[in-house]
Amino acid sequence: MEIPLCLIENPENGKFRVNPEAIDVLSQISQPVVVVAIVGLYRTGKSYLMNKLAGARRGFDLGSNVQAKTKGIWMWCLPHPTKDNHTLVLLDTEGLGDVEKGDTRNDTWIFCLAVLLSSTFVYNSRGVIDEDAIEKLRFVGEMSEFIKVKTKNNDDEEDEFSRHFPAFVWAVRDFTLRLELDGEAITADDYLENALKLQKDGNNKKMRNTCRDCIRMYFKSRKCFVFGFPTGDKYLLQRMDEVSETQLSPAFVAQTREFCDHIYETAGVKRLAEIHAVTGRVLGDLANLYVEAIGSSNVACLENVAGNISDSQNKAAVRDATQYYEATMKERVVFPTETLKQFMELSKQCENEALQMFLKKAFKDKDLLYQTEFMKNIEMKKSEFSGMNDMRSREYCQELIRKHTGDFEKAVTDGLYSTSGGYQRFKEDMKLLEEKYNSEPHKGTQAETIIQEFQKSKESLGNTIMMNDNVLSEMEKKQEEERMRKEKEEMKKKMDEIKSSEEKLKSEDQKRTLEENFKQLLEKMRAENRMLRDSLMSTMHQKSREQQLYAAQGCEKHARMYQEQVHDLQRKRDELGDNGWVQRLGSVFQLVLPLVLPKVVTIGGAIILGIAKYFSR
Repeated sequence: MEIPLCLIENPENGKFRVNPEAIDVLSQISQPVVVVAIVGLYRTGKSYLMNKLAGARRGFDLGSNVQAKTKGIWMWCLPHPTKDNHTLVLLDTEGLGDVEKGDTRNDTWIFCLAVLLSSTFVYNSRGVIDEDAIEKLRFVGEMSEFIKVKTKNNDDEEDEFSRHFPAFVWAVRDFTLRLELDGEAITADDYLENALKLQKDGNNKKMRNTCRDCIRMYFKSRKCFVFGFPTGDKYLLQRMDEVSETQLSPAFVAQTREFCDHIYETAGVKRLAEIHAVTGRVLGDLANLYVEAIGSSNVACLENVAGNISDSQNKAAVRDATQYYEATMKERVVFPTETLKQFMELSKQCENEALQMFLKKAFKDKDLLYQTEFMKNIEMKKSEFSGMNDMRSREYCQELIRKHTGDFEKAVTDGLYSTSGGYQRFKEDMKLLEEKYNSEPHKGTQAETIIQEFQKSKESLGNTIMMNDNVLSEMEKKQEEERMRKEKEEMKKKMDEIKSSEEKLKSEDQKRTLEENFKQLLEKMRAENRMLRDSLMSTMHQKSREQQLYAAQGCEKHARMYQEQVHDLQRKRDELGDNGWVQRLGSVFQLVLPLVLPKVVTIGGAIILGIAKYFSR
């Protein structure tokens, strides 16, 4: 994107709507997205910071008068400057407290949407972090009214926000104080932590502490940056998108660069349910679902949204992976293949790549409904390609028969074999014809079948020629009949062996398919399990830190609350560390086998449970 585009429009009637043009842009982004949103009072310089993150002077409209410029939420999608194969999505929001709006609920939803869509959330304010600044951040305390984690009532609802909410960065603009506390130099982070300490005295103590509690509880991490005045020149301040860095305060330039470097380095990929990396397409789906939730119920439920996203993602995963298998088979397989084994090997490569694609896109397929559908699709497509392979081989072999039997058929028509000694000539010509046919390369899987069908079609003719050949004695004719009978038995035996070999090969291929699907699913689940355990550990560290801070401040009630949360998180993490889930996954997989490959369900189930037992040790 060369310039930003409005993602969520906020018209005068207050009913948010998603811009289809923006969704079209997002739908083309298949890379994971790092989403940075900025929120704050209007006229506080939010857009300037976002333009710096974009590496541009202009982009998001800075405005230079008292009228707020940005309405709704605007986005700018760019290649991430430090992370390969990632897209940086910048979200600039309309200023909170716009007198032209005069609707606090409007501001709350702008705030909530920015939190819900981002992986790093920047709150931009001016001056200092004091009671007035924290009071203006009241939207944090109101979020629990508008955002739910689960559909059912959950006593630990707000405790779980930090597992789903973004990292929090407070950017304080036009900061003029010294970073000191009790005569000692402190960092900007120390300054924020001191400001978030619970207030024990004064009026409205509970109300004053609500926002502090929520900031500390809801966000997985927090960081603070302070920025001095960009310049003392009012004329330059009104034209920040035109001036060069050399015209600004060196300290401000350095602070801005430090802020950008931090965002580039630490802002993570937006994820659903702590695991699934969000792409541009999914981010567009999220925007639609959240805006729809606002319009219908005024409550956004993360569980419902994740469920809707998983359904659409899984359907797309099945469709795309099936199409990939079909396309790669058409591209790589030259029909007919020489043998069925060769066909199976080529199919195996395409299947495995398609399976990897499916598992990469699939999300929360708890009962393996979509993987079952994927496996059924692949089996159906493979059967179709196998049929095509046989058909191409059959057509080619029949053409070879026609090519080599021209003289033979003419001899039959001309009666050359209906003479004394004609039977011997008939046998020699049939053998020569077979040798010519067998010498032809690339006949494929039906080579033996077609030549035997041809030989069988000439049995009656050969028998008639033999019986009418007066050169042969009755004894020789009986001996020839016996030879032909044995040849026929040998032919049938050979065809039965070929058929049995093919059935065995197909059965082994299906067992291999089951094994590969389960192994790759298991690998994916183990990776997701590790990610979830790491996420829980990170949240435990955050909660433990809050517990220690509250304990140091003498807030025993808060400290105990956080200690209980840490214990609960540890319990959940321990449950994930128990390999019993592998056996449960194997049991679920075994249940879907009859729907996919009924012929190998018994032995397939034994394979799956065997793998599950091995990995659950």
